[in-house]
Amino acid sequence: MRRIPVHTVASAPEPSRDALKALEAKFGKVLNIHGGMAHSAVVLQAYAAVQQVIAEQGTFDPATREAIALVVGTVDRCEYCQAAHTAGGKRAGLTEEQTVAIRKGEVDFEP
Repeated sequence: MRRIPVHTVASAPEPSRDALKALEAKFGKVLNIHGGMAHSAVVLQAYAAVQQVIAEQGTFDPATREAIALVVGTVDRCEYCQAAHTAGGKRAGLTEEQTVAIRKGEVDFEP
């Protein structure tokens, strides 16, 4: 299967660089999903805007959003998604034990 190259800030097309720099500052590095989307400034900016609106106006707190994303990544058997949302869950306040329980489908707590 052909892969989409993942851009860095330096290799990204000029129209995507500002958005990629902002995402890098927010997450501490350029995430692969953002570097892949950087091929299109419109896609990258739209994705960042949707994520921002969800964070600011959504009804779920960050830990619950990450728990949901972690379940989806597990059901989809997406190792990248599981790794990314395990880290995101920890940043949002989930413990290692909670992220493992979510991945196993053995949740007996409120995220």
